Amino acid sequence: MKYFYIFLLCVGVFGADKTQAKSMEYDLRISYTGDKKAPITIKTHYCKGTTMKCGTQTKTTSAGIVIFKARYVDDKYDGAVKSYYPNGKIREERTYNVGKEEGKRVLYYPNGTIQAQQDYKLNKREGVGKKFYENGALKMQVNYKDDMRDGVQQEFSKQNILMYETFYKAGRKQWLKHYDAQGKVIKEQNCRYEACY
Repeated sequence: MKYFYIFLLCVGVFGADKTQAKSMEYDLRISYTGDKKAPITIKTHYCKGTTMKCGTQTKTTSAGIVIFKARYVDDKYDGAVKSYYPNGKIREERTYNVGKEEGKRVLYYPNGTIQAQQDYKLNKREGVGKKFYENGALKMQVNYKDDMRDGVQQEFSKQNILMYETFYKAGRKQWLKHYDAQGKVIKEQNCRYEACY
């Protein structure tokens, strides 16, 4: 019995090393897209002898600026996925766990301020999502549950004045309030029985 356990341990150790070594074998393929005068170079690693992406993929401008970076495992995103503006500033950040989006997705304006952010869980929006004006002021916030709006959505002016509140339940609009610049309700609608705009 003792030798049986030692045999299983050896198979597990050597089998894991073989799998890891096999997964490290890549074919690098380079392609081009876009304008002939200023092509985008795409460098993608594939699992050796297959059409499955595994390893890194980068997209680079003719000026040598990276505009996209991702890592693949078995043809699925895994880890950080980032895209950049042509000037090299970050445009978007996302995180994946073997093809499923997990964690915070953040979009940026060209000036570097945050445009929007939202948490994801198993490819679905979850928790409070926010959008911002280019000056950094909050534009909108809404709660998501299982990829559906659930709770109060608030919309603000550039001067940070609350303009609209909309209540959602399981993705369905329940009521809507419209405020004036002094915070007074000027319109209120029940959306369960009539269309709200």
